[in-house]
Amino acid sequence: MSSEYKTRKSRNNWKSKAICRGDESRYVRRDNGRVKKERDTYKKAMMKYKEELEKIKRQNQTPVVQNKEDLVFIALQLILVVRISFRAASRVLGVLGHCLGVTKAPCPQTIMNWVTRLAIARIDQSPHLPHPQLHADPFANGFLWIIDTSITLTAGKILAVLALSVRHHDLATGAPSLQSVHCVAVSVSLSWTGDAIAAFLKRLITVLGRPAGFLKDGGTDLARAVRLLGEAGLRSHSIDDISHVIANLLKH
Repeated sequence: MSSEYKTRKSRNNWKSKAICRGDESRYVRRDNGRVKKERDTYKKAMMKYKEELEKIKRQNQTPVVQNKEDLVFIALQLILVVRISFRAASRVLGVLGHCLGVTKAPCPQTIMNWVTRLAIARIDQSPHLPHPQLHADPFANGFLWIIDTSITLTAGKILAVLALSVRHHDLATGAPSLQSVHCVAVSVSLSWTGDAIAAFLKRLITVLGRPAGFLKDGGTDLARAVRLLGEAGLRSHSIDDISHVIANLLKH
């Protein structure tokens, strides 16, 4: 084997190895470039997310409840919209206090006092309610009065009167909700008889006018009160609640 052949063979081997190493180097350089580019993209995205996270943290550090009015509003929303009890509302405010910025949750009695004040304010506004006009009965104030008695937390019983527009179903669809009625009067007594209820409703009529009708259950005390008002010249339509009527039929 001549020296020239050995030299040529060695050179060819070296060239093939150099070509392989070059291909590998180019692939590694391209791959490293791609990785660096992706890394830079991820770094920019991470910095952007960090800035947004810090912004959210700064916003969350601002307490939702900044004064007593905010706390009263949230408590009233829990009672009137969510419709939970006073004790449950106090517990909810206690659990979410660290998120809302409430250092001390109000007790159930405090929330009850807030609701009572709201009820008094709405009752004071009842004489200024817009009265729908009735062509069939121009002397009526255009409201249906929903009257009922309920046992209170103590020995007394509450008599509540809610006003519902007779044109409710013309202006809205569905059954009346809490937003559809207005509390116009509340009174507490150890017991309510038909005569006592009639006297209370008569005083209420002198302020608000005669209602278009009474919506009540099948209780004898409420029926007697409506009958006494009719005998006194303050007659209005008397409507028995259909759920109570059906319940009494099933009972009998």
